[in-house]
Amino acid sequence: MSENYSINLKPVYSQTVSTPDGVKLPKDWSLSWHQAETYQALQDPNIDVVFNRAMTGDGKSLAAYLSAMTNRTYTLAMYPTNELARDQEKQVQGYKDKFKPKYEPQINRLNAAILEKYIATGKLSSKRDGIEDFSTNYEILLTNPDIFHYIHNFYYLRGKIDNPDRLFRRIDENYKLFIYDEFHIFSSPQIASVINTILLMKHTGDNHKKFLFLSATPNELLKTFLEKAQLRYKEIAPDAVGAYKFSSDDSTDGWRQISQPINLCFAQGIEPNLSSSYKWIEENAETVILKFFQDYPNSKGAIILNSIAAVKKLIDKLKPIFEPRWKVRENTGLTGETEKSQSVAEADLLLGTSTIDVGVDFRINFLVFEAADAGNLIQRFGRLGRHEGFETYQAYALIPNFLVARLFTDKSHPLEDGETYDRITFNNAINEFWTFKNKFERYPQRWGGIQSAYIYSKLQGNYHIKEKYPEVAKKFGTSVQNALGISIKQMNAQFYRCQSEGKTKIIDEARSFRGSSELDCAIYDLTNPDEPEAERFKMYNLPGILNNFIFELWDKNSFMEKAEKAGVITTRFDKALCYLKFKGYRDVREDWHFYYPGNLRELAKSGKVQVLPDKQHELQGLEISQRHGYGINQISDAVSRRKLVCFISDRDRNFLRATLGLPMHFQAYPLTNEPEDKSPRYTITFGQDALLLETLTWHWKPKDDEGWIC
Repeated sequence: MSENYSINLKPVYSQTVSTPDGVKLPKDWSLSWHQAETYQALQDPNIDVVFNRAMTGDGKSLAAYLSAMTNRTYTLAMYPTNELARDQEKQVQGYKDKFKPKYEPQINRLNAAILEKYIATGKLSSKRDGIEDFSTNYEILLTNPDIFHYIHNFYYLRGKIDNPDRLFRRIDENYKLFIYDEFHIFSSPQIASVINTILLMKHTGDNHKKFLFLSATPNELLKTFLEKAQLRYKEIAPDAVGAYKFSSDDSTDGWRQISQPINLCFAQGIEPNLSSSYKWIEENAETVILKFFQDYPNSKGAIILNSIAAVKKLIDKLKPIFEPRWKVRENTGLTGETEKSQSVAEADLLLGTSTIDVGVDFRINFLVFEAADAGNLIQRFGRLGRHEGFETYQAYALIPNFLVARLFTDKSHPLEDGETYDRITFNNAINEFWTFKNKFERYPQRWGGIQSAYIYSKLQGNYHIKEKYPEVAKKFGTSVQNALGISIKQMNAQFYRCQSEGKTKIIDEARSFRGSSELDCAIYDLTNPDEPEAERFKMYNLPGILNNFIFELWDKNSFMEKAEKAGVITTRFDKALCYLKFKGYRDVREDWHFYYPGNLRELAKSGKVQVLPDKQHELQGLEISQRHGYGINQISDAVSRRKLVCFISDRDRNFLRATLGLPMHFQAYPLTNEPEDKSPRYTITFGQDALLLETLTWHWKPKDDEGWIC
């Protein structure tokens, strides 16, 4: 493949150190420098927060759970994806088997689906009871940051019957260490949420709680907020102290190899569009991918893409080429739980999306991957080379040609074709020359403070809270105002303004963790004939459905009846936008857009987040404009009836992406108020993305704007 630019990556070695006092390791085990440093930092009473920045593959998980295995440290760990939590549960169970802690900690996972099933089978009356049961029965609990956030924002409670601290007090008292894994994938809304949560815990509990953030990529915004809140943190950065080396020429005593030497090719001719990577894989399936497996028959490989539809279509094309000799499997957000749980272990070639690019420990020596940004490229590339035992390690990066040019041919390019680099030099080059991505640093002040004001109001207005935690509202208010640079008084005014305008849904959106899912549809998936019946019932977002799927409209009663017959708990489908049967995937993305039957110019000119439809202000609902698709009128009707938090810009979305550095997965859609318009010039965003876009464009507002968010 001489037309591809190619570089070699040196192996990586991590420094090992003597075992800290009080730690007994399994036979023949040793700790890396960062693992010992993390353990000691978590024992230090003068440290509140620890950041572990070790490289991917260097054992951050052991660093996180070493206290639980040796010191009876009850641990609640949070993972951004269910797949990562599943993978880590196996790993933690493995640590328990090796360390054999005397107190025999019980380990379990908790997510929304597990909680619903637990409530139904345990005949419990509420999610609150289910969460309390889990926290009481399991010394090590692996969950997601969403549930943890909602617990500390007074969700899951029975209105005025429960005191505000009924649930979060139980959780906070039961656990001593709180782990946030792979936190770099989150943005400023989640950072604001975490700051609010940590400060609430700090002022309502003891000061011995520890927070551990595991991420190879540090988050400067989070560290800034911690400093301003006077929370004490320590950063564990092996690369900054010479705890990595990249050569085996001298003695490797005292060093552990954590990454194998890798050849990385940058595929030529990849355009910045949604189909170019798919076409490259399709065209090179036999000449590149299959040939590698033929040359190295014991290989294991992965293909990580941005699009679920692309994965689904490629599965059908690759299986006939590879099987029966090599097994091809999938792991995406639409893959059933049975196949997900088996795919990583079974597959010779695994195709997946973001469900597998974060943290999951692959034993692979071949990788093809897309990337959305610099951090995403480094993250996905880090899946390769973590295990020895293969003859060679090969990767293909499918990134746009203009980025390849920046790296290899443009003026001051950092890389040379055929040269060899260490990981740190390579990572620095990618971070420096990748396209700018907006970090939405204004969001915590503009919208994160709404969460703060809500928490403050609960602390200030509840008699039980004021009695149990003297002056807690004042302490929390002072800390969070310093941290985020907000005024609680002004945030309260914004809060009540939105209420008076009938826009409480905007408040709900600001209080959420990852945003709401008002455009999610319930689907019955017929695309995989081998999928168990109970796993065909799923949720997926409407824009993705309209873009890529062939579907048939279904009615709610029939959907629910069939789901219940299959033994599915149906509560998560109650509020779906519509109910559909998935029948297949489109060869070409469908052209469609949102339509507003009113004065778009005035809506965009206001520069405010809206709720549509809005009878109080005589604003109509949105519709869908699409030339094809059975049931599109009924779907459009469902959209027009649903109250949607949105932000409308009079700038074209390509302009917004280029000017504002919007991330690849930022959900911005074309919008028009002209029925026959084929090139809509307006842009609409929904939910949390609407709030994010508003923070970037507020300075475009009319000069007489008074700064209200509603």
